[in-house]
Amino acid sequence: MEKFFRFFAERHLLANLVTIMTVMLGIFALTSIRRDIWPQVEYGMTMITTRYPGASPEDVELNVTNKIEEELKSVSGIERITSVSMENISVITIVLDPDADDQDEINSDIDDAVGKVTDFPVEVTETPSIVVVKTDVFPVVEVGLTGDIPYAELRELARLFEKKLENVEGVSSVRKYGYLSREVHVEVSPTAQEKYQIPMRDIIAAIKSRNIRATGGSFESYTSEKNIVTLAQFDDPQQVEDVIVRTTFDGPAIRVKDLAIIEDGFEDERVLSRMNGRPAISFEVKKKENADAIRTVDAVRELMERESIHLPDGVEFALSNDFSTYVRKRLDVVQSNGLIGLALVMLMLSIFLNLRSAFWVAMGIPVTLLGTIFLMPFFGSHLDSIALAAMIIVIGIIVDDGIIIAENIQRHREAGATPIQAAVDGIKEVFFPV
Repeated sequence: MEKFFRFFAERHLLANLVTIMTVMLGIFALTSIRRDIWPQVEYGMTMITTRYPGASPEDVELNVTNKIEEELKSVSGIERITSVSMENISVITIVLDPDADDQDEINSDIDDAVGKVTDFPVEVTETPSIVVVKTDVFPVVEVGLTGDIPYAELRELARLFEKKLENVEGVSSVRKYGYLSREVHVEVSPTAQEKYQIPMRDIIAAIKSRNIRATGGSFESYTSEKNIVTLAQFDDPQQVEDVIVRTTFDGPAIRVKDLAIIEDGFEDERVLSRMNGRPAISFEVKKKENADAIRTVDAVRELMERESIHLPDGVEFALSNDFSTYVRKRLDVVQSNGLIGLALVMLMLSIFLNLRSAFWVAMGIPVTLLGTIFLMPFFGSHLDSIALAAMIIVIGIIVDDGIIIAENIQRHREAGATPIQAAVDGIKEVFFPV
């Protein structure tokens, strides 16, 4: 190692150039490196969720869960399978073997095994949802829209805002809370039913047969071919009132409005969303796998500021669950610790050694941290809470090692050695302990 140390000691211009280049590359990487809350981790777990509307837990287990589990037995690389059969839903949790060579291949085999189950009940209209549990995609912030205006108007504002929110750079998906689906209620009067002697099924059948959109085939001629499409869907809920339920040649036509009241409303609330104590429609924003948490939240904030100008009086945005604050605080801690370390090293070593030694020991802090930040993307890493906590710890180690080396070089210098020989011998003696 002595030749290696002497090479740089005798070529101080090259050493200074490497140092400056490391600092500049680190600063450049800091402007583009991905910052996240947690490191990228796959838990080795896969969840299969299947919906079976209107089924009891026993029916879910017999007709869905057991069939999927039977196919999963043929998949190798699975350590454990647990399942929960509840009313209307089946949830199967698969724990993969941690010693398996390729977990992606195991997940592919799981997809194939679930796809082999083709004899689900007819009520199971959706394919099972297969989700690999990992930390890449997670919520970073929650945005709420509150206001003292009718809910229909607030919902329309939220609908328009959601489309813009989904197009924000770094946003992968948006989950809504307090956003009620629109429902048209047909409230049939029992008295009117008895008066006209019309059963409920006739009313339902009349509305269904009127509200249709279907392709009836095609019409061919010598020159062209045209599709025949029946377009009879309702454009307005009040059109339901004019649907004819029963009519005869002699008597008047009995319409839905003679039997029922039409109300244009919304579904019942199942989740109550509140922001600052006020009812709100909130959006849980999830970032993309490779997106930067801080930049994504900043982009969401910019969108809120632009859109708040166009909001009516009494309506405002609210922000909560901003997880990027944890990353910002960790970055601030690293920055403050580095500055405090620089100041203390410069002060104490200037007193006990000399200003030159103090400067180069202090330079070890930014060079090491920025060099680490530059190298992290090459190893598939990024700045997260764990990495930043490690940097905070390592700052102390860097300063301690720098002081040991600087003090030993100074000791050789005071003993009469030349500057280059003192640098080589000073490093060589403490290299292995450090």
